[in-house]
Amino acid sequence: MEEIIAKFNDNFNSQTFRVTYKSRDFQVKILKKEVRREVTEIEILLDGIIQKLVKNNNKWTFGHGQDPEFANDIWRAISLRYKF
Repeated sequence: MEEIIAKFNDNFNSQTFRVTYKSRDFQVKILKKEVRREVTEIEILLDGIIQKLVKNNNKWTFGHGQDPEFANDIWRAISLRYKF
């Protein structure tokens, strides 16, 4: 819990957005100030849990390596939001 509080103590206020995956809605908040196309790792707050997205061979996966389709859907939503 302290890790989440520390992330939000600086004055950065990322917009929260929803991602629908397999008929379920998830809330996603980016925990990084600058998001660019060249980024290969990004931390997000996914339904209250900190997750890391990692880009390998132009595909996005979670840091723990599970559910690459969900990770790609999240990145797609991020890239649409930031118009990459």
